[in-house]
Amino acid sequence: MNSDQKEGIKEQIKGWTDTAIGSVTGNEDRKLKGDVEITNGANRKDYGDQKDNVGKGIEDPGEPTNQ
Repeated sequence: MNSDQKEGIKEQIKGWTDTAIGSVTGNEDRKLKGDVEITNGANRKDYGDQKDNVGKGIEDPGEPTNQ
């Protein structure tokens, strides 16, 4: 697992936490911040997956799921 995959997962977890806390407390700004973090984390993890696929010689590295 490369650093982009790890950081992407960490960002997603942070986002899920912020979204949950925002939901419980009724803080719409925190919920929105969490949604953005989830999206950014997913994008960074997909980027890391693509880099990993290129390193493995996968013909279509644009497929973000590791094979």
